[in-house]
Amino acid sequence: MNTLITALATPYKDGKVDTLSYEKLVLYQLNSGVDALLAVGTTAEAQLLTKNEKQLLITQTKQLAKRTPVWVGIAGRSTTDVMCEAVFAEELGADGLLVAPPAFVKCTPKGYVQYINEILKVVSIPVMLYNAPSRCNYTLNKEAVSELSKRVRYMKDAGKNLSYTAALSSKMKVLCGNDTLLCDMLNCGASGVVSVVSNVAPLLTRRILDGQYTAEDYELFKRLCKLSMLEVSPVAIKYLLYKKGIFEGYNMRLPLTRANEQTRKKINKFWLGYSKKDSPLR
Repeated sequence: MNTLITALATPYKDGKVDTLSYEKLVLYQLNSGVDALLAVGTTAEAQLLTKNEKQLLITQTKQLAKRTPVWVGIAGRSTTDVMCEAVFAEELGADGLLVAPPAFVKCTPKGYVQYINEILKVVSIPVMLYNAPSRCNYTLNKEAVSELSKRVRYMKDAGKNLSYTAALSSKMKVLCGNDTLLCDMLNCGASGVVSVVSNVAPLLTRRILDGQYTAEDYELFKRLCKLSMLEVSPVAIKYLLYKKGIFEGYNMRLPLTRANEQTRKKINKFWLGYSKKDSPLR
């Protein structure tokens, strides 16, 4: 069975984390039967959260999730920083870690292997590699990932190179990190998704993932993918969550800003077609 992990967004109110809206989001995901949750990942604006806010979100997610696994995104400016984040997340009960590669200081292939191995030394929970070219401006070296596959079972692939996906899916469990390419990556051997769109449509995402969708489902999923990427993620998905009534607002933290007028108009127009009838979004 393919794996559905929702990369949870973070709601804000009066400059603080909106724990009530966040609870609604987590419960919505759990009631929709997702396989796992990802807290404080890229979609959660993790780089803009304080340590106390990360602790709050991870703890709240674990308390609500109960038996559903909770993955935690970790990143940092140095290997030492990331090792500290890894230990911190495990102590809070994380069931797995999504490890972002260094973004500004590019790593050598050998350095990346050592970077991950250093993290593996300080935790006992599973680690998921994260290929994120659009965020880091480079693709994880294929040979380095292959070497790490001896100790690491998972990778989130948010790239667009399907031959890369196919090559690595034979060595580890590759999860699609780019909703727009979900079907293509599944055809190339991916066995699941870490999804942004599933924030607003987990049941629809599940049907796409399992190949049990109608033509209407597929068109709706494609439209949601397009809408969610109107601006830098997670700007648009937070406005969609606001329209759905899960989030009280759609505030962002600088240097991100709230959905602009053009984005809101496009989403409002889309929403009118689905909010007043029995649809896959209901």
